[in-house]
Amino acid sequence: MKRYFKGCLIVIGVLLLILAVFVGLFWWSMENNKANAESDAEELSKACDTVKYITENPYLTFIKFVPKELKTLRFQILRDGKISNDTLVKTSFNKNSDLRINFPYKKFLKTDTIILTTQNQLKYYVSGYGHYAYLHYGMFGYVGSSDCRFSENCIINNQVSSGIIDKFSGWINPEKSKHIRTIPPSGEEYQAFVTKCKINLKEAEQIFINQRKNEHLYSVLSYGIEVGPKESFYVFGEERESNRDHIDIVKINTQTGKFIRYTNYPFDSDR
Repeated sequence: MKRYFKGCLIVIGVLLLILAVFVGLFWWSMENNKANAESDAEELSKACDTVKYITENPYLTFIKFVPKELKTLRFQILRDGKISNDTLVKTSFNKNSDLRINFPYKKFLKTDTIILTTQNQLKYYVSGYGHYAYLHYGMFGYVGSSDCRFSENCIINNQVSSGIIDKFSGWINPEKSKHIRTIPPSGEEYQAFVTKCKINLKEAEQIFINQRKNEHLYSVLSYGIEVGPKESFYVFGEERESNRDHIDIVKINTQTGKFIRYTNYPFDSDR
């Protein structure tokens, strides 16, 4: 009986050892696979980055506009300080359709900047398109192959974007506005910047509340922090209960707490 019990323990021990070896090898394989994926992603992305032209015809999506403000769009290519390919595009947007349009160019250089001017003379500088390595994965992870894919991420008026043309981000005076950038209201950069401000976020929100226009509707939209060469501002939006399709823009100086309201932003602003 003892001999039988001892034999069972030996068998179980051997099986557990085999299982441990199998798990160890599987874990090692997965970790090695992960390391290879990270290494390949970096190297292959460099290779994809050598693609000189954008041929994927990316699209732009417009928000906070009404269709009449986009009736005619002007596109230009800025390359090596010179403007070319001046193109006017007439749209047929209406309230029930998506405000979306593709670039009118079949191809352009990755280093080009596309200048878009709307019907109401707001300007958007679009750049930063490129390609990245898309790694192929199977049931057990990275399979060792990849392809180059187009990234829809870009830079629009100094802000990282996925192709969103926001009316409130439009430039009227590009020579001045190009020195201004907006930090999105989330993430580590925003939190780090707030800690350096004399007026903290709660104080700014209270200033906003004390001077809000609505009597009943409580509406506070945070658009981040606008950083210029000399000053920075918390930027908020307030929906108006008298006109729910309209948003006032409020800026509060991060150092002094000075309150500025714009009812026709960005046209009544100084940017």
